[in-house]
Amino acid sequence: MNILTETIKQTLEDLDAGLKGSLNITDEMEKLGNSIFINQQPEIWVKYAYFSNKNLAVWYDDLMLRIKQLE
Repeated sequence: MNILTETIKQTLEDLDAGLKGSLNITDEMEKLGNSIFINQQPEIWVKYAYFSNKNLAVWYDDLMLRIKQLE
């Protein structure tokens, strides 16, 4: 779970920096942005996450519940 949450944090920070012009936007960052825009789980997150057919918003809510339970 730690790898997943760290990956989410890092990729979102990189995307934010790319959108602000601090970093060049890579293909991976573009895929992340597109996935978020169409409410799908980004591939890079799915690589470290549990299987789910849920859309991004519902999946993220479920992730927050799982993290809370682990705490």
